[in-house]
Amino acid sequence: MRAFIHAKLYERSEDAFLVQDDRFAAFGSTDEILAQITPDTEVVDLNGAAVYPGFIDSHCHLLGFGRFLENVQLSSCRSNDELYARLKRRAETLAPGEWLIGRGFNEETFDVRELPDREGLDRVSRDIPIAVTRMCGHKMVVNSKALELAGIDENSRVEGGTINTERGFLEENAIPLLQAAWPKETEDSIRKAILQGQKEMNRYGITAVGSDDFISLTDDWRLVLNVLSKMAYRGELTVRINEQCEFPTVQEFAKFLDDGYTTDVGDDFFRIGPLKLLSDGSLGARTAALFEPYSDDPSKRGYMTMSRDDIRTWVKLAADYNMPSVIHAIGDLAVSTVLDVYEDIVLPGNPLHHGLVHCQIMSPEEINRVKAMHIDCYFQSLFIDDDAPILSKRVGVERAGSCYPFKSLSESVIAANGSDAPVETPDVLKGIQLAVTRKSVSEDAAMNPKECLSVKQAIDSYTVCGARIFSAEDRFGVLKEDCYADFAVLDTPIENAEIESIRNIPVMMTVMNGETVFER
Repeated sequence: MRAFIHAKLYERSEDAFLVQDDRFAAFGSTDEILAQITPDTEVVDLNGAAVYPGFIDSHCHLLGFGRFLENVQLSSCRSNDELYARLKRRAETLAPGEWLIGRGFNEETFDVRELPDREGLDRVSRDIPIAVTRMCGHKMVVNSKALELAGIDENSRVEGGTINTERGFLEENAIPLLQAAWPKETEDSIRKAILQGQKEMNRYGITAVGSDDFISLTDDWRLVLNVLSKMAYRGELTVRINEQCEFPTVQEFAKFLDDGYTTDVGDDFFRIGPLKLLSDGSLGARTAALFEPYSDDPSKRGYMTMSRDDIRTWVKLAADYNMPSVIHAIGDLAVSTVLDVYEDIVLPGNPLHHGLVHCQIMSPEEINRVKAMHIDCYFQSLFIDDDAPILSKRVGVERAGSCYPFKSLSESVIAANGSDAPVETPDVLKGIQLAVTRKSVSEDAAMNPKECLSVKQAIDSYTVCGARIFSAEDRFGVLKEDCYADFAVLDTPIENAEIESIRNIPVMMTVMNGETVFER
C-alpha cells in the first residue's frame, strides 16, 4: 500500500488517497486515509501538489519518438547552415557503414525559408548516407549516397508520392523506398527505442498512449508486435499502449486478422487498437490534399496517398472483423473522401469507434458530417504553435476560419488530444495552454478564438476523453476507486495558473500502475 496525503485532487473534494497494488483503493481526507494504513504503508506527503489522472496521448509514434531521441534532432535549427553544421558534428562520430539520420527541421522558422537539399547534404558528406526528415514526417531530404544505396534515380516513380532526385526530395509514399535501405531493425534496437520513448513520455505525466508503431521503423510488423508483447509480459512498459495498427499492404493486414488479432486483443499494458491508415500528407509540406489550391502556392493542391477505393477496401475488411479504423486526413479533400467511405460502412452511432486523425483543414459541412456520424476525433493542439503563423497564408483567411475546430468537435463527439510525437514533443501542459489560448508561443499568431477550449475541456482532452476513445474509461483516465493508479502530480493546479503560463507548470511525479515511473 501507498498513501498519498495533503493533495489537491482534480474534480474530487478529498485531499488524500490510498493505492493498493496497482489500483486506487480509497479516497478521503488525510486523517481518514492515515487511519487505514498499516506500519508497512509508504506515506507520500504531496504538500498541496495537484494530482490529475495520468495524461493520455491519443495519437503518437512511440517507437519513432524513441528513435528520434537517438538521432540528430533538428527542431531548433534556424538556418540551413546550422542544420548542416549539426549534421557535420554527428558525422564525425559515426562508425563505418552507419547512416546519418536527423529529423525535426521546419523551414518556416528559418531566417531564409529555403529547404536543405541534396547538394548541401553532399557537402556534409559524400561517403556517409544522410537522410533528414521535416518535422511533419511527410518530406525527406537525402544526399547522393543515400539515393545510391536505396537504388533511387531519376527514373524512379511511386504512386502517392513524389521523387526529385536533383534536389534530393522525397515525399509521402516515396519515403519508405529510402527507409528500406536503412540498417535492419532487431528486437534489441526496437526495445531500446521503446524504452527511450516511454521514459520521455513519463516525464510529461503521460501514462497511456495511442501509438502507431508497426511499420514506423521497419516493414516487419511482426517484429514490432513481438517486442511489444514481450515487454508487456515482462512488465517493462511504463505507459499503456493502445496500438494503432498500420501495415505495408492489405494482404499483410489480412494475415494479421487470420492470426486472430483484432481490437482489444491483449492486456491493459499492450492492447491491439484500431487499424491506422494515412490518406494524405501534411499542411507544412503542402502535401495535405485540398479541394482548392494552396493560397501561397497555387500550383499545389497536395494529393491523396490512397485512393477512395483502397480506403474502402481496408476499412471494410477491418469492420468485418469488428476492428475500427482511424485515418490520418489533414486536407479537406482527404477528410471528405474518408467521410464518404465512413458513410457507407460506419453503423449508426459509430459503435466500433472509427476515427479521424488530426482534424485540421475542415469546412463547416465536414464538421457537421463528423458530428452526424459520431466519428471519434484525434486532434493535436500542439500543432497550433507552428501552424498558427502559416495557416492563413497556406489556405487563405476564409478557409482558415473553420480549421482546427477543436471546440466544435469536443462538444459533439469523443475528441482526444495528443502530440503525434515525434512531430511534436509530447508536452501535455503546453498542449493544454495552446488548446485554451489558440495562440502560438513562438510567434505572434493565433487561430480562430471561437474554437478555444475551456481549461476543463483541455484537461479532459488529455485524460477522460483519451480513455473514452480507447474504450477504457472504466480502467484509467479518472481518479476513481478500483481504476488503475495512473496519475500525474503537478507543482500547482492547472486551474489556478495564469493561462499564458500553464506550459511552465512542472510535472513533479508520474505514477503508472501504482509504481512511480518519474520523479523530479
